[in-house]
Amino acid sequence: MGPEIIPLTVSLTGDFSDSMNSLAYRYYQDPKIWAIYPKYGKKNGGTLIKVWGENFLNMDNHLRCEIGTKSVPAVFVDEHYVYCHTPPSDVVNSPMPFRVSLNGQQATEEATQYWYYEFPSIYLLDPNRGVDSGGTHVLLKGKL
Repeated sequence: MGPEIIPLTVSLTGDFSDSMNSLAYRYYQDPKIWAIYPKYGKKNGGTLIKVWGENFLNMDNHLRCEIGTKSVPAVFVDEHYVYCHTPPSDVVNSPMPFRVSLNGQQATEEATQYWYYEFPSIYLLDPNRGVDSGGTHVLLKGKL
C-alpha cells in the first residue's frame, strides 16, 4: 500500500503576522531602456555596453542584459544607468534585440537593436610610415 494522501486546506485572511517563515516579495515598476552605447560590437563579445533608462534596480545577481537569446550579468550604477559586456555571437550583420531584466525572467517590453559584426582585418597600409607633423595620406585596405 502506498503513502496516504491527506488533503490540505489553507485559508488566507490577509493577516500573516503569525508566519515565521515568510519571505519578502517586491513589486517594481517596469524598467525601460532610453538608449544604449554602442549599438554594435565585434562577434567574439566583450564589448562594454552602457545602458540608460529608468526604473533599474539593484537585484543582486538577477540584473541581466539580454542580447538575442543570450543573457549576461549587468552592473547596477543607479536607477537610470547600468552596464554589461556582450557575450559572443555567431549571428553577424543582423539586428539582435537588446533588453534588460531585473529578475532574470521578465525583460523590458520594447527591445533596442544591437548589431554584431565580424572583426575587420587590415592587409594593406601604404605608406606604413609618415612625418611626425602628420598630414600623410594613407591607403588602407582590409576586409570584414
